[in-house]
Amino acid sequence: MVHTLMSVSRIPTRQRIVNTALELFASKGITETTTRQIADFAQVNEVTLFRHFGNKHGLLLAVLQECLQKYLVLAQAGESFVVAEMVSDISSQSDLRRFLKYYIQSSLRAIESVPELVRSLVGEAGQYPLESRQALAQGINQVNQTIATAMHDVLANSRLQYALPPLKLANLLNTCILGYAVITLTSDVQTIWRDRDEFVSTLVDMFVQEVNPISQVRSIPLRPIMDIPTETVREIILQAKKSGVKDYAIAYLLFGAGIAAIDITQLRLQDYQQQANHGILFTNDATGNSGRSVPLNQKILGHRYGSATNNPLSAYLKTRKKDLKIDQQNDQQNHLIESMFESLSLEEIEQFWTRWTSPYRNVDGSPLAIDQARHTWCIEMLARGIDVDSFCIISGLKAKELQAYQIRLNQKLAIDQAIALDS
Repeated sequence: MVHTLMSVSRIPTRQRIVNTALELFASKGITETTTRQIADFAQVNEVTLFRHFGNKHGLLLAVLQECLQKYLVLAQAGESFVVAEMVSDISSQSDLRRFLKYYIQSSLRAIESVPELVRSLVGEAGQYPLESRQALAQGINQVNQTIATAMHDVLANSRLQYALPPLKLANLLNTCILGYAVITLTSDVQTIWRDRDEFVSTLVDMFVQEVNPISQVRSIPLRPIMDIPTETVREIILQAKKSGVKDYAIAYLLFGAGIAAIDITQLRLQDYQQQANHGILFTNDATGNSGRSVPLNQKILGHRYGSATNNPLSAYLKTRKKDLKIDQQNDQQNHLIESMFESLSLEEIEQFWTRWTSPYRNVDGSPLAIDQARHTWCIEMLARGIDVDSFCIISGLKAKELQAYQIRLNQKLAIDQAIALDS
């Protein structure tokens, strides 16, 4: 039931309309709810509703984004349990089971709290414009990426490892959860699953039985560090530049700050700041090292790519902020929540990388891997003479992890010295 008292609150008009629409959609269904009803319950003129959202589908899009944002909060915070208290205490396979069970049950409760909304979304999906379907997919992808980070932390603390990367695991897990919720709300689920406990236990078993202790996985020799030659890096960045400002900015981050591809997908607009004569990037990684501040190099392997105020990233951000068309009064708030690269997924970055690097190969004939950009950045920073402690802080690597990079750097220096002697 919609609370008419919300009209006397201090909730901004736009938010009040969204809140009212969510309550009505959830209680009556999307089809049965009219914009006139929403406007009446929100105590606004229907013209005001249209001015904010354009039409009913525009309002539905805003409601979907609101729901996904709340779901994302659950994914990020786990109600102060999943990625905070619990992850830090996980040390065994049984704890992994406990983590998965809690997340699955919490997610199902969140979805099933708005049954009519879910039924309407499923029943009317074919009527929605492409923009609404894309927004829903983007929101789900954002949730998947957040849970991938949590799963990475869980596995690291458990000293366990899957054959699949955390993002694919999160995609699979949430697909199963959403599928079960849709079946529950639209059909007789007992013909498929006896009850929810059976489904949750089966899904948890499926994920837990596929993990292996890290000691077993790492019995296979690790692949040596492979950086990318200077001239090839310049060609790759040039290819990215030709592809557009977004590609150019992403390539600049990969080689200029050593940011992992999955971490780029989670950057927000506020995470790039200009300090003195340098750009600083703040990142919460998916590699378990949060809160790093990384200087964005203006020079990459001796070639300058602009300044703190005029570089590939700043050029892209100008177009990004222009596209957002943020209202002056909401400017600060939106900067806190807007992603730096709108709805960018790991798969998309990997596609960009393939496009830039397709003409090039490693010395062994293998295609260039995207993590080689980070390797190249690490070796360059060490070659510039940064001390180990400082490098560990900005890279998020542990001192023992630097050995492979130092070995590769020593190999390059030895070759350079031998060539110098010959000349």
